[in-house]
Amino acid sequence: MAAELTFAEARRLVIAALERAADTLKRLPIPRNGMPARERSSWPEIPDDPDDDSARVPLRSCKSPPRPRAISELDRVLPWLGTLGCVDRRIVWARAAGLSWPRLAREFGISVGQVRYRWSNAIDRVVAAAVQDAIVNGSGAVPRVGLAKRAALRVDT
Repeated sequence: MAAELTFAEARRLVIAALERAADTLKRLPIPRNGMPARERSSWPEIPDDPDDDSARVPLRSCKSPPRPRAISELDRVLPWLGTLGCVDRRIVWARAAGLSWPRLAREFGISVGQVRYRWSNAIDRVVAAAVQDAIVNGSGAVPRVGLAKRAALRVDT
């Protein structure tokens, strides 16, 4: 039998899953210009003049690539955001990526309180989508919530 969770516990699990998904997406090896590399040498570029410091390319910080399980979780989590509107989706994802409340307020041109309110409502809809996904597909991302709690999760959109 699946574990019964309160809405607050399911909410915390979903927020943590979103944060892990944002971290996974950051660690995916994507080229700088976002396009696949054409034919090129795997050797590092060597400057023409050894004394020319401007020709040196700064090394990027080494981030370990995400594991296959993290990528699978990312693939499972991203559809949950489909229930949200464009602005709410951007707020939820930016917060999962670690942006502060004041920065989000500046980015969206609204007060910090309004950003928190919109984020909270959006997270509740994401939790409902995650719980439905866990019930219908048995994905295991969010353990099953009891029938009484499931009725409370339904949010009219």
